[in-house]
Amino acid sequence: MNSTIKFFKGIFLMVCLCCVLSGCSILQDGIKDYSSGKEQCYLVSEDVTQFTYKEETYTILNNTVSNDGLGEWLGYIRQLAAVDKDGTVLVQEAIETATFETLSDLADKAPDAKYIIPFLNVYAAPNNASHLIVDVNGGYHEAVPSDQLTAADEVFDFKAVAENTGDSYEVNPQNATQLTCGERTYQVTEETVTTEQLGAYLDILNETITFDADSKRPLSKEEQNKIDWTGSSAEQQRERWFYMDVYEISGTDPTDAIAVKVNNQYHIARVQ
Repeated sequence: MNSTIKFFKGIFLMVCLCCVLSGCSILQDGIKDYSSGKEQCYLVSEDVTQFTYKEETYTILNNTVSNDGLGEWLGYIRQLAAVDKDGTVLVQEAIETATFETLSDLADKAPDAKYIIPFLNVYAAPNNASHLIVDVNGGYHEAVPSDQLTAADEVFDFKAVAENTGDSYEVNPQNATQLTCGERTYQVTEETVTTEQLGAYLDILNETITFDADSKRPLSKEEQNKIDWTGSSAEQQRERWFYMDVYEISGTDPTDAIAVKVNNQYHIARVQ
C-alpha cells in the first residue's frame, strides 16, 4: 500500500481535531448539541468529490472561499474518509469519536486506501442559492448540484489537496529501520513515547517490512519466498516491522525527531 496518506490542513482544523483526538468528551457533547437541527450530509461512496444534502447530490469544486464568504451553517458531514487512488471512499469514521488509533484502524480496514481526507461542515453560498460550501481538509470548497455541473467547472482535485498538506515520509529502501522525508533521514530508535506525548499528525505508512537483521536491507517478496536449496541463508536473521502513523512529538521540532508507530508502539525517530 502507499506510504503517503495526507490530511489536516489549516490551523482551525488542527485545533478542532487535536481536541477530539485527545478524547475531549466535553467537546464531543458540545458538537452534538451545537449540531442539533442541522442536516446530516453523506459522502457518495463511489466518488469522494460528491455528497448528498437533503437527498440531492452535489459535486465539490476546486474553487474555495474565505471564512468571510460562508453563509448560514446548514449541515455537516464530519467524517474521516479513507480514499483509494480512483476516488472511491473505502471506509469512513466519525470525527467526533476519533482517537489516535483511528488512523491505524482505517488503514487496517482499507489497505488499498491512499488518502485520508477530513470533511466537516456544510454552509450556504451567500451569492448563489443553488450552491453550497463544504469544509474539506481545512479549505472551504464550493459545491454545485451535480445535475448543474458544466464543462467550465473544475471538480475538486482530492489528490492534489491531500498531497499538498506536507512532505511524505517513507521507509528507506536501503535501511528498513530508517525513514526519509525530503532530504532528511530519520533513524528509528528503541526510545518510545506515549500517545499523550504526541503532537500533530504528519503521515501514515501502513507498511509491513521484512528485512535482514544485520544489513537492515528490506527483503523482496521473491527473496522471502525463495527456497534456499543450498542452505546459504540458514544463518540469516530476519525481522518484521509493521509501520503505521507518524506524528510530531510535543515540544520537539519535527526536523530533529518524530514519533512513528512500529509494531504497536510509538518509537522516536531522530534525524541523522
